[in-house]
Amino acid sequence: MPLALCRPCPLEPLNAIVLVTDERVEVWTGHQLQRQMQVLVGAITGHEQDQVILHNQFIGGSFGHRLEFEHVKQAAEIANQMRGTPVKLTYTREEDFAHDFPRHISIGRSKGTVANGQVTSIDLQIASPSVIASQMGRANIPMPGPDAQISAGSWNNPYDLPNFRMRAYRAPELAPVSSWRSVGAPGAGFEFDCFLDELIHAAGADPMEERIRLMGHDVSRKVLETVADMSSWGGELGAGKGRGVAFIESFGVPTAEVVEVTDTGQGIRIDKVWVACDVGTIVDPVNFENLVQGGVVFGLGHAMNCEITYSDGMAQQSNYHAHEAMRLYQCPEIFVKGLENGAKIRGIGEPPVPPAAPALSNAIFAATGRRLREMPFNKFIDFV
Repeated sequence: MPLALCRPCPLEPLNAIVLVTDERVEVWTGHQLQRQMQVLVGAITGHEQDQVILHNQFIGGSFGHRLEFEHVKQAAEIANQMRGTPVKLTYTREEDFAHDFPRHISIGRSKGTVANGQVTSIDLQIASPSVIASQMGRANIPMPGPDAQISAGSWNNPYDLPNFRMRAYRAPELAPVSSWRSVGAPGAGFEFDCFLDELIHAAGADPMEERIRLMGHDVSRKVLETVADMSSWGGELGAGKGRGVAFIESFGVPTAEVVEVTDTGQGIRIDKVWVACDVGTIVDPVNFENLVQGGVVFGLGHAMNCEITYSDGMAQQSNYHAHEAMRLYQCPEIFVKGLENGAKIRGIGEPPVPPAAPALSNAIFAATGRRLREMPFNKFIDFV
């Protein structure tokens, strides 16, 4: 199950203002690693890190992109040659695409067994470059030990499988890689959940009922039961329709999604999505719903269409026309329910992303009988 390289691509291009004087450096930008940015800028200008003052701004989108430093370093290098003059640097969209670091590519190999209508074992292997080593290396931060993000969303699944083994392998980088929204879980989670769905089908079991039966965590089981109720799972569907369910825990948040699609004859149309997740306590219900819906759109859009390819060491996609995610007319209805059974308050910015792709893949199988084991899916089918 290979996953392609793709980019975070926030709408706001990278930008920074830097003013260098003999006494200090001032930086105006939005950044997620503020202290390390001070260290890197100080190394360029010859100032101590406490002489680098960051006026951190609201971020117009990041999804991992504003964990990087290239735009700030370039602005600092120019401003250091023009001391006393503030320098504003804004990447064009094409420069932003060229200087971005893509999501890591990964591949999985799986085998498993079923017996008496139940899933009895899964043996999963995943290989990918290390996001953390690549990204932290650019920040001069060493990474001790293995990169847990290679297997995130897979090894930590809360199912009570009778036999489960997961092995993760760090592969050499094909290109420098960086964090992508929810980091490793969209990759390893996709590979685990889609294979689980294949085993459930081979066992002749219901995809929702078997997941609920296998679930060994009460909070997570309630999430699955809730999304089943929300979507009226098991009800009659129209001709050409199919539903898929996926469950992935990431950042401590169990999240289940059901995607309903229609095979129109001209392509797949995504009709509806139901999402249930548990963050312990919902602090802001409006933002909670917005973040869940946005995460679903983000995950579905990248699974549908987004890929970065290289030629002569350069990315071939220079703007959104060549890296097109979900269009407005393709956006489904998205129904959200947040639960509060967990013991801790958790964040919701990233957990809705990982289940979107496997739920879509599983829905396409239910509608067409065709398994999609590689993203983006538009290599194999059309979307309308």
